Amino acid sequence: MTNGELIAKEALTWLGTPHVDNCMAKKYGVDCAHLMLGVLIDANLIGEGDMRIEHYSNEWHLHRSEDKFLKYMELVAYEVDIDDLQVGDFILYQYGRCISHGAIYIGDNQVIHAYVDMGVIISNCDDVIFYDSKGNSRIRKVYRFKEQE
Repeated sequence: MTNGELIAKEALTWLGTPHVDNCMAKKYGVDCAHLMLGVLIDANLIGEGDMRIEHYSNEWHLHRSEDKFLKYMELVAYEVDIDDLQVGDFILYQYGRCISHGAIYIGDNQVIHAYVDMGVIISNCDDVIFYDSKGNSRIRKVYRFKEQE
């Protein structure tokens, strides 16, 4: 099994977990950033203490332009082209002024992500939530897990 397949398989075990900001507890609460982190930890691809996501406002993206999400993603993954999308890749989306949402590609044009008021769900990559009001994709970057040294 590849790391990407392992990531996708583990992500599915989080399905149905409620959305709770700044939380990472399977079945009890998680946000999109902590979902990605929790999946990597549960898949034994990184250690529990290898990365901590600092507390952040759920409205950060509305008032700030700093891409905090990227800071964490670049610790565990490297950027790839959207045309090279593979199972287990992390897709980052822009809502508001900066990248503020992430999902894990699970294949068959689907992602799993923690969405406000819905919890951890599977969505089609073509879902309207991933497009702005003008029909432009909100995808800004795609990252792939890198082997830890």
